[in-house]
Amino acid sequence: MRKIFVITFLIQLLAFPQSTSFDFHSPQNIKLFADHLFCESDYLRAIEEYALIDGQFVNDTIDFKIMLSYSNLGLFKLSNEVFKRINNGSIIYPDSYLLSMKNELVIKSTPLEYSILSSFNLSQQKSFNRLVSVSTLYGEKPVVTKNDFLSVFSAEDHDIISHLYDYKFDPPYKSPTLAGIFSAIIPGSGKMYVGEWGDGITGLLVTGLFAFLAYDNFKADHTARAWLFTGVGAFFYAGNIYGSIASAQIFNAKIDFEFSNGLKVFLENKNYFLPEYDFCN
Repeated sequence: MRKIFVITFLIQLLAFPQSTSFDFHSPQNIKLFADHLFCESDYLRAIEEYALIDGQFVNDTIDFKIMLSYSNLGLFKLSNEVFKRINNGSIIYPDSYLLSMKNELVIKSTPLEYSILSSFNLSQQKSFNRLVSVSTLYGEKPVVTKNDFLSVFSAEDHDIISHLYDYKFDPPYKSPTLAGIFSAIIPGSGKMYVGEWGDGITGLLVTGLFAFLAYDNFKADHTARAWLFTGVGAFFYAGNIYGSIASAQIFNAKIDFEFSNGLKVFLENKNYFLPEYDFCN
């Protein structure tokens, strides 16, 4: 497509005698330049050029390119404003409909509530089903069983999408209450429960050491040192309980972050299951 733009301009230039001025500002040439900018991923300037010929062409493909440009710039609400201008009987409408769904998912991060179009071809139906299905991961409860959920995705995506499904609806959370109780019974065990074995063993050894020093000094009738070691030991003991509770909360927050970030990266890598568009090939 880029070569076609250049060749078209050259042909038009050569087609006019030197004495004839060439109208670079004609709607047709502005459109050619806007298409060139679009294919060079210069989306902001492409939008500006398309705006110059707004209303001069009855062309839903131009509006769809503006939609894509806004979406690629991260201006998803503006992209969906353009969607409202596209004729629902247009051949490009199903693709623009899918793009509007993608924009809506990015904006709200909630399950999509869209109906399938009768004009969808097989590829567009698959894109629709995958996009709607993956959007249910933003809900509070599973809409379908895991097997039914996975059935709309390709085999190569099953591992990652299965992992995301589990992280959302059966996350491997750690109970802060249990972590605190474990460390209250055996210092450091709450940390071990969360998976922080190094901190857990250190907490057990340090708390145990000060408990032994306090006992030994009480036994030897060194009361002042005994109470000092008791106070330090109690401080480590209480701190270990609090630290275990906090570690469980941090662990759970990490699970939530890994899910949300993993889902975002997965959708971006898959381009939100949108079809490939060949405007620039």
